[in-house]
Amino acid sequence: MVFESGLPNVSVPDINLVDYVLGECERRSSGADHTLFVDSTTSDSLTLGEVKSRTLRFANELRSRYSIGAGDVVAIFARNSISYPIAAYGIVASGATCTPANPSYTAQELAHQLSDSRCKAIVVGDGLLKTATEALALISHTVGHVLSMDEVLDPANAEDIEAACPFVSGQPASFSTAAAYICYSSGTTGKPKGVLLTHANMVANSQQINALKNLDVPISESYETFLGLAPFCHAYGLSYVLHSSVALGGKIVVMSTYSFDSFLHAIQRYRITFGYLVPPIVCALSKDPRVDRYDLSTMHTVLSGGASLSPTLIEITERRLPGVKIVQGYGMSEMSPAITMLATSHANPASIGVLLPNCEAKVVDDQGNEVGVCVDGELCFRGPNVMLGYLNNPSATQDIFDDQGFLHTGDIGYVDTSGFFYITDRKKEIIKFKGFQVAPSELEGLLAEHPDIEDAAVMAVYDDSQATEIPKGYFVLKKTEDSSVIDEIARAQAVVDWLHERIAKYKRLRGGFAIIDHIPRSPAGKIIRNSLRTMHHVSSRESSASVFSV
Repeated sequence: MVFESGLPNVSVPDINLVDYVLGECERRSSGADHTLFVDSTTSDSLTLGEVKSRTLRFANELRSRYSIGAGDVVAIFARNSISYPIAAYGIVASGATCTPANPSYTAQELAHQLSDSRCKAIVVGDGLLKTATEALALISHTVGHVLSMDEVLDPANAEDIEAACPFVSGQPASFSTAAAYICYSSGTTGKPKGVLLTHANMVANSQQINALKNLDVPISESYETFLGLAPFCHAYGLSYVLHSSVALGGKIVVMSTYSFDSFLHAIQRYRITFGYLVPPIVCALSKDPRVDRYDLSTMHTVLSGGASLSPTLIEITERRLPGVKIVQGYGMSEMSPAITMLATSHANPASIGVLLPNCEAKVVDDQGNEVGVCVDGELCFRGPNVMLGYLNNPSATQDIFDDQGFLHTGDIGYVDTSGFFYITDRKKEIIKFKGFQVAPSELEGLLAEHPDIEDAAVMAVYDDSQATEIPKGYFVLKKTEDSSVIDEIARAQAVVDWLHERIAKYKRLRGGFAIIDHIPRSPAGKIIRNSLRTMHHVSSRESSASVFSV
């Protein structure tokens, strides 16, 4: 059974992504004087007119000075800043392809992306030149140009290139097959893969996201101030913040680094109305006492992505922040990244949303057979926002698509009779305990509700004595003054006891728990479980009383 979106279709124009985004912003905002990007720390800002002018100058600089155009790849290795959009927009506007790299990468990780993408140039942000230089020394091909963000904002020969419009010539032959971005997946299995996202993919996703938002606030009446905290190096930050929110004519308050206090201060100071967040931050909003020191009353909506939130946690957070509605979205880099999303009017906190316009879905069982409503299976999607494929990896591309063109997500879930989608867990992360299936996401959602937990993950460990997988918890405990290791173990054990009162016996943490300093997550908030496995050998403290009877 194939499920279709109940929302009206959008018409995807054949256009350069940046031409579309900035054109829509100009149409829906107050024009060139509209303040588009603001630095949350310094209050430095850029108007739409400045963004457009500097984007076109940089695009022409790439083409005229560095001979970069359609078919070439340019990397960005930088943290969020108000300069970042100029770099990303300029690369894409020139007709070339942008590959954004995570600024937390080591030299070896960056080298893989630079080498795999065969990039011709790289834009490097403040404080990252040393890592970039080390990475460049590790790759076999030559990256001809290393540019700083200062050079992006103020090209050396700006006067000579001011008048040219890069959209007129030198563009890809087809915007439906030319990659605007190559985003690298989090690499939960093997090295990260390059996800080819075309201009058409990203334009479609911007339209789809905004069509869903339009259910709550008509776009003609929407003048939002968005928090630009989601990393711009990830499809989440690109699509939701730099594309769809800009296309709405919004103002983006950009955060270059995160701390909980600076996050709360930014909401209060800049009167943020809409926040794109990840589950750990929503969890902190629900329980951290610092929330009460700030005025967050201007914010009406939080969209959480990366992992599922439990309905209870959503209810607790909304009760603490009257006037704020928390909705969830679902997707992956391979889908630009959004495929389902909730409007606040849906009032269904357990769901990850409804299908976005123009999209189709099916749910298949372990044998690949399609199942109907309210039956668990692997979620598969098809639509104009779904990637072209993986760069230099035809076998991985073939593995993720079936012969009907549906992308198989590896996520387990179902669709109800009203068209709402639900995630129950990750296909490869289900813990199989003596024939029972234990969903880590269910336990993680419950753990997030406990006041002593800042963040938590659950993974399988193998028990040779029972010849079965068993669940193990990884806890980041709420910080307290002068707590000893013994105190922390006692607090963690109390969390386990609390959890076990709320779950069936077969779901218990028979693998015990480890107390660690942080849960490794991708920029979109997803737990990087292969990193978690290696962490506990270094930084965990095991419970000596963590084995439970069946």
